[in-house]
Amino acid sequence: MNRKITEGKVSVIIPVYNGAAWIRECMESVLSQTWDSFEVLVLDDHSTDGTTRIIQEMSQKDQRIQLILRNGKGVSAARNQGIEQSDGEYITFLDADDKLDGRMLERLIRCLKEEDSDMVSCGYYSWTASKNIVECDRKENVRTVSKQDYVSDYFLCRYTHCWGVLYKRSVIGNVRFREDLTIGEDMMFLADLLPRLSKVSITDYKGYYYRINEAGVTLRPFVPAYMDEIKSWKLAAEIIRRDYPKCQPQVESILAVSGILVAGKIAVLSGQERKKYDNYVQECRKTVKDALKMQGARKNLPAGYGIKTMLFIHCPWIYLKMYHFWKSR
Repeated sequence: MNRKITEGKVSVIIPVYNGAAWIRECMESVLSQTWDSFEVLVLDDHSTDGTTRIIQEMSQKDQRIQLILRNGKGVSAARNQGIEQSDGEYITFLDADDKLDGRMLERLIRCLKEEDSDMVSCGYYSWTASKNIVECDRKENVRTVSKQDYVSDYFLCRYTHCWGVLYKRSVIGNVRFREDLTIGEDMMFLADLLPRLSKVSITDYKGYYYRINEAGVTLRPFVPAYMDEIKSWKLAAEIIRRDYPKCQPQVESILAVSGILVAGKIAVLSGQERKKYDNYVQECRKTVKDALKMQGARKNLPAGYGIKTMLFIHCPWIYLKMYHFWKSR
């Protein structure tokens, strides 16, 4: 769809499903921005908890809010529709349970213009339901880097979230979120953007409040969708091997760690449950083994993962039993 793009305008894209507990605070954080040229596209997958009513009420009071009702195809499809239906010169993504600092848009636009960058990423606070703030610091005040340095110093150091970032629409172009991924979709969006980037700015200004789910993702039982962690990094590794060969040891070590982490999800299951996922355990093992064949990959492993990966490769079921015992103490 060809839309007339409004210069200086920011499109804030918010996917939501059953977010009644947070959506008002989230949207108010956008409406209170010091930069007032923006639109808010809220893509609601037919929530059943009153979310839709809250958005409708707020949109009647402020015409910058657009409610877009969807048919439940997931967060990636929602973000993609938001990109298609927005008309801002700049785009940013906001999760429905998070919020923005009141100066975020203004400060990131200023940084983008002053540094002549394609996108700018800010720091963030990790925020729990009890309103505790956990600081996440960046070392630099503002650092503008080449694409190569962005890949090695940030992307492959797990700065792979799509939120807390202001993008030029022209840089996004026809890049979209991969709708076949349930984990790793943020990371792959950035990976697919890499060929279109020239300069990236990173600021330690904390403009984003990221709400931590205190139930904890790590407490959820294993489901096959967790294998997308490996799938997404395998896709990213193809891009890194092709375009950034010097960074290959880094991405191979990430693949190995991903295999170990997913195997850990399986390990905490009961013995009978673990046996059901033997094929996934073997896929994790093969991922770790193949990744560590790359010269230099082991040197890039985080502390402690050298022994873990060695044991998992040679004695996967012993590793799983030991991990299960350790986690169940």
